[in-house]
Amino acid sequence: MASTYQSKFADSMKIIAEQTLKHRLWLSDRWTDTESGKGQEVKLLEYACGPGVVSMTLAPFLTKVIGIDVSEQMVAEFNRNASTIGLADKMIGYKADLLADTAPEEFSGPEYTNFDVVAVSMALHHFEHPDVALQKLASRLKKGGSFMIIDLIPSSGHDHGHGEGHGHSHGHHDHGHGHAKKQGHDFGDAAHTVKVHGFSRDDMEKLFKDAGLGVGFEYELIPDQLIFKKGDKTHHKTVFIARAQRT
Repeated sequence: MASTYQSKFADSMKIIAEQTLKHRLWLSDRWTDTESGKGQEVKLLEYACGPGVVSMTLAPFLTKVIGIDVSEQMVAEFNRNASTIGLADKMIGYKADLLADTAPEEFSGPEYTNFDVVAVSMALHHFEHPDVALQKLASRLKKGGSFMIIDLIPSSGHDHGHGEGHGHSHGHHDHGHGHAKKQGHDFGDAAHTVKVHGFSRDDMEKLFKDAGLGVGFEYELIPDQLIFKKGDKTHHKTVFIARAQRT
């Protein structure tokens, strides 16, 4: 999907970029233009980065941006975008799976830890075990560093173009992969990787807390719905932005 991703999801990407920028100081007070970040190294890790919407938006206020994705094609898009906007000197993408049982050794050094911000945008619902994912990624934050998630709110079956109603609460979101083949029709070729359909405020608070992100929890609904087109059908999705800090 990488080659058509940016045109297919252009409107949604624009909303995510606008909301990321709007929430920048809400997310963290450490940027190159703020008192607590000025003159210091300020680093972002965007995991499952795709073409790098969050990274491109925040890069002007950072000294280093690392994007990591399991898709080689998405990483190529990420690096192409960094080059296009003239930020390839500080924004670079790599192909890796940081959620594997054993993280790749080449991504264990200091360059890939001690981040000020970790961001995961529109990808958490694709992870088989969101709880484990957050724990592993949170360990790469410095103490007091901020973790940002943008993702879907829980929604009922009729919103997904299939007959099964999943209700509004995903009590066992960390092993919701049993329904993967029935869910996510509007995600096109990536439908089979959709594990969970959204996270409530309570879900996110618990996920963050269990990952050692016990400070400064916030969860806000984004007013503009994201639009996904599948054939002649258009699906409107409400998403949230949430943050918490490593204790």
